[in-house]
Amino acid sequence: MGLLDLTIQATISLIVLVDPFIRAVFFRVLTENEPHRRPEYVRRLMVVIAVTLVGSALIGKLLLDLVGINLGAFGVIGGLVLVLMGFEMLFAGKPSRVQGGAAATTEQHVESAEDQIVVPYAIPFMAGPGAITTVITISSSGEGYQGTIAAVIASAVVVALIPVGHLLLANKMNFSDQGMQLMQKFGGLFVATIGAQLMLDGVQRYYGF
Repeated sequence: MGLLDLTIQATISLIVLVDPFIRAVFFRVLTENEPHRRPEYVRRLMVVIAVTLVGSALIGKLLLDLVGINLGAFGVIGGLVLVLMGFEMLFAGKPSRVQGGAAATTEQHVESAEDQIVVPYAIPFMAGPGAITTVITISSSGEGYQGTIAAVIASAVVVALIPVGHLLLANKMNFSDQGMQLMQKFGGLFVATIGAQLMLDGVQRYYGF
């Protein structure tokens, strides 16, 4: 397989896995309380995802082998983090409010996405085990450095598409308060489901079946 074919294959695969467009919906929900910081968060996302994917293309396999990290184990832990994030979104992070406790009537502080943008949003929600495995696999394909070049180009394309989905699309989405609550709950369910899938894939990859 030539460089062009490898690049096309890697680019399509990474766009599907990282999904910089549909995930803009969850970025919109996550940053609902601080829309003015979205450009800052997007820049951080781009840097983290670029370092993760390009680093995986260049030295990913060697580094994982060196420190003894199994992608299956990474998938299980990353999936667990996403499951917890999903439940937090589903229940608005306030179990007592869902249960109708006294805290349901107390004033809530504005929440920030500061502590969630890198982990678990950038990693593993966007640049997860699937994307990392794909990059490492592509970089190991082809003759000479063709696979590595293809993986780096594909990673650059995906990173370049993040502002399109996470700024252009997110800023154009207009939801009512009720719509935002519904989107948050649906997003939480979806994120938790993705997390569960990552955990199952991680177990399967770890045990090799």
